[in-house]
Amino acid sequence: MQLKMYRCRICGETYLGYEAPENCPFCGAHKEYLEAPEKYDPAINAVALTEVERADLEASIELERSNTRFYLGMAERKDNDTLRSAYKRLARIEAEHCSLFCKLAGVPKPEDLTVPGETTGSWASDIEESLRRENRASSLYATFAERATNPRLKEVWDAVSAVEADHITLDELAKQYL
Repeated sequence: MQLKMYRCRICGETYLGYEAPENCPFCGAHKEYLEAPEKYDPAINAVALTEVERADLEASIELERSNTRFYLGMAERKDNDTLRSAYKRLARIEAEHCSLFCKLAGVPKPEDLTVPGETTGSWASDIEESLRRENRASSLYATFAERATNPRLKEVWDAVSAVEADHITLDELAKQYL
């Protein structure tokens, strides 16, 4: 076996492995978005935005910022290492989404992406809150993708909507570890 390099068309991060993973380990994009590095165009995120697309990106940034901080708050708990670890990983993925949306909007990342936010106080209610957040994100990004006029924005919102749907599955799985 020979080590290969893959680059995610959604977040732009590079993965090293013997074969492409099922999901980008950085943003969670599905396997079809992983490609040979030479196919990746570094200017891919230089897009012209309509007013609606800019507003949708701003909403996306705030949603991902809020979710990142919520999951960081969950990851601070010490009473369930499996769930703590899973939501710590989820926080990193949501932070990657936020960074991507910032690149597309041409704005700096929020400074508080590493600051834990408030949680509901229990794993069970936090997982329910996570389900609410992930359902909202998946639906919202699907709507943004539908109305996007820029093909790159449509691609990103479609991909991230699918990743958020994966997070719904994670929340359902997490209930088994309560």
